[in-house]
Parts: sequence; C-alpha cells; structure tokens
Amino acid sequence: MFNRPQGLAYNAKKDLLYVADTENHALRHVQTLAGNGTKGSDYKGGGSGTTQLLNSPWDLCFDPVNEIVYLAMAGQHQIWEHNTLDGITRAFSGDGYERNLNGSSSGSTSFAQPSGISLSPDLKEAYIADSESSSIRALCLRTGGSRLLAGGDPVFSDNLFRFGDQDGVGSEVLLQHPLGVFCGKDGQIYLADSYNHKIKKLDPASKRVSTLAGTGKAGFKDGTALAAQLSEPSGIVEAQNGRLFIADTNNSVIRYLDLSKEEPVLLTLELRGVQAPAPKSKSLRRLRRRSTADTETVTVNGVSSNEGKLCLKISVPEGYHFSKEARSKYIVEVEPENAAVLNPMEGNISLEGSAVVQFKRSSPSSSMSRIYCKVYYCKEDEVCLYQSLTFEVPFQEVIPDAAPVEVTLPYVVKPKTSADSLPTITAR
Repeated sequence: MFNRPQGLAYNAKKDLLYVADTENHALRHVQTLAGNGTKGSDYKGGGSGTTQLLNSPWDLCFDPVNEIVYLAMAGQHQIWEHNTLDGITRAFSGDGYERNLNGSSSGSTSFAQPSGISLSPDLKEAYIADSESSSIRALCLRTGGSRLLAGGDPVFSDNLFRFGDQDGVGSEVLLQHPLGVFCGKDGQIYLADSYNHKIKKLDPASKRVSTLAGTGKAGFKDGTALAAQLSEPSGIVEAQNGRLFIADTNNSVIRYLDLSKEEPVLLTLELRGVQAPAPKSKSLRRLRRRSTADTETVTVNGVSSNEGKLCLKISVPEGYHFSKEARSKYIVEVEPENAAVLNPMEGNISLEGSAVVQFKRSSPSSSMSRIYCKVYYCKEDEVCLYQSLTFEVPFQEVIPDAAPVEVTLPYVVKPKTSADSLPTITAR
C-alpha cells in the first residue's frame, strides 16, 4: 500500500522502479528502501535502510553511473541522496531554510519546497523545480551548490512572492509554482508550470523560457497546443516520436503534447481495456495540501453537533499586515471523505485574517476535519513572510438534537527571527 506517491525513477540495470511515497515519508521499490512511514525532522541523515526517516519526498531521479537516487525532499527544503550500493540515505544539498538561495556548496544553498528533479544528459547537474520560490535551478552533483536558471527573486532569497506568468530569459521569467521538470534527450528542460496551467520549455544554455501549451486559464480542452487548456499539470516525461506525457492533475487525466507536428497539439491519452476505478468524491484536491517541517498544527476540542461553522481567526503582530498581493489561502478536507459536507472546500483568508467554513455531518460516527492554511504577511518596507498552518477539528460521535455549533479557530502568527536556526550540512 502507498499513500499519495508522487515521483518515480527507473533503474534499467537492476530492473527496479523507485517510488517517492510522499505521505508515507519513504523511498521504496518493491520493498521499502528508506523511511518507515513516520515523518522525520533530520536535516543530515546518514542512516541505513528504514532506520533513516524522511520528510515528504516529492520527486526523484536515478543516476545509473553512480547508482544513486536523488530525492527532492519537499518537507524540509533539501535535496537528499540514497546510495543503492550501501543503502545509506543522507542530505546532499540545502541547509533546511525555506528560501531561494544559490551558493557554491551544499551548506550555502537553500531550497523552497523542491518538488521536481531531473538529471542533465551528462549527469553533472540536476534540474530542480523549486516550487515555493517559483523558480528552476541547477544543482551541481559534484559540489552540492546551485545556480538560478529561471524565475524567482535573484536578489532577496527570502522573497517567495515573485511569481506570475511571463516568458523571457533568466530572472526576468515569471513562473507560478512549477511542480514537474524533465530534461529531454535534446538537452531542453520541460516544465509543468502548475498554477499557470501551462507546459513550458527552458533552454539551459540561453536560460530562455517559452510556452509550449496552455492558455494560462484552467480548463480541459484538446487541440492546437497554445489554444488547448490544462488544469494544474504536475508531472511530465518524454516518450518516443516527439511526445511529452503530462499528468494533468486537476483534470484527472493523462495528456500528451505532440511536438513532432508543424503545429504542436495537446491531446488526451485514451486508455483501452482498463477497468475504471470506483467513483469517489467529486471534490477537487489541490496539490499543495501537505504538511512540511515548519507547519504549525493546532488541534481544537471535538465537535459533537450535526452541523455548524468553523471560523478561522488568524491575527498578526502589531506592525504587520496580511499581504494584498499574495492572498492567504485555505483548503479543507475530512477523513473519511463522505463523513461530512464542508463548504467551501477552499478559498481566500480575508485581509483581517478570517474565513468561515460551513459543515454538515453525513455520518454520526467519529471523523477528522483539517483546514490547511498558507498565511502570507508583511512588515512595512521589509520582505514578506509566510506561515504554514493546519487546524485539526475532530468530529466526535453525534449527540442527537444537539444545536448547531460555531467553532472559533484562533491563531497568532509569530514572525520568524534570525534566532531560528537549523543544522547545516556539507557535500559528500
């Protein structure tokens, strides 16, 4: 059994398929290679087999020469490596701070929830989709240092708010939360620019980025590539005959982009002879619903009413304000899925720090609801900051005839300071 696996890499020599089993916090093939299902908080590693805990590995790639699996460890903003020869798993690059900092060594480099990774044809670099900084970066596999290829803020490493949709060269490029990255046989880098609903191409030599498919608006439409529509594509891989296969996540389909034609087209892959899965909840599940190492979790008292409201009440310290440009957001889920109806399932948190979610229980049995929040806040004349936050609201067994309840979910944001420290690491 897996729990939301995100990345795959194939070892042709041993005929093994490696799996980034994200919410089991493990690296696996047929048996588990590293991690045991428990989220870790180790920023150095060095353990063997399942004794080494991991934290939300989101993607991976395999170096067939040195027989090393590289992991984009999104949960703690690092790149890790697993040596398939001795079974050791350890941090390779990144100091664990969530920021967009390029340096000449692993200890002077920082990532921001890296979610995609792909090797260069000469196996000297790995290309990283650094999602939270909306940038693509090149990681040197000799030193552990990195350099910027496109997007992000090239000056202020703590600024994770420089995002948008603009083709161009290097740091003039604007991306929005790219998740998938793949280096083709031609040396070109192909991107799933998720929140722009586009597929783009990056030339690593010139650092030029151009749009290949998508209009920038979420939708489901086949046809000429630049007129076709996707919805939060998250994965991309190259096949034969000039085709790119795309995981069109929010459309729940596989698409393919045919670049061999004079005018490229985007089409939906048709699967024949495959039994459809049993229908599930039709509510859309967004990509960013995941807890990271710096997520604050707040658990409130259980609710035994059949219906009511969950009221967010988030406040920032004096001198700070909620960002107007990058709106704070929330996403809601309930486990099991059919235990309650929550409305709305996602939305913006107001500039006063509030939001209201209505709930109505579908089952009298116990269940758990969670509200995942991403809070963006700023101080005048300074770089904006963020806070990742999860509210857990247990739904206890329903008491018959209980009146509707209004549950307040309070939280006071505490700005990060220079005193907050994480261990540093060195390249191997």
